[in-house]
Amino acid sequence: MDIQALLDEMIANPVIAAIRSPEALSQALRSPPTALFLLSASINDAAEAVGSIRAAGKRSFLHVDLMDGLRPDAQGMSFVASQICPDGIISTKPGCIRMAQSMGLLAVQRIFLLDSSALRDGEANIRACRPDLVEVLPGVAVPAIRLAVAAFDRPLIAGGLIRSREEVMAALGAGALAVSTGERSLWSL
Repeated sequence: MDIQALLDEMIANPVIAAIRSPEALSQALRSPPTALFLLSASINDAAEAVGSIRAAGKRSFLHVDLMDGLRPDAQGMSFVASQICPDGIISTKPGCIRMAQSMGLLAVQRIFLLDSSALRDGEANIRACRPDLVEVLPGVAVPAIRLAVAAFDRPLIAGGLIRSREEVMAALGAGALAVSTGERSLWSL
């Protein structure tokens, strides 16, 4: 998938559905978000979930660090790219980001902004592996989002602990391109 097309979609619809259950997936398929983050999947059900997402005309991103039955190494990433076929992956690991991109997948690097050291390390990792997008957590930490937008030269997604319309708007106002949330009531914003 073309990164510019994805960015355009996210500008038009900045809420990303974070999926942790089959029920949430079913609802997300009928909801406005065009990008879905699969945060809980296994090698047994991921391909079916990705197929359902694709059939609904939406984009799928598989969190490979959290996937049951998958080792996020070269063989695991090859399996994801050739057998599951998501639009992209999510990972905290720079090696997974590079492997996914080399296999034609988009890559979202997830960074936990806990302190200044995490911000510096995140900046170094982003410079080293050049992910397509960066997701910073927690998404409710608006000052941290502003710092990340200034420090990272990649489009930024805010995720984690976002539970209200005000928090979505604050994250977007701080410079995030999009917001990922499992709060289903926010998927129709």
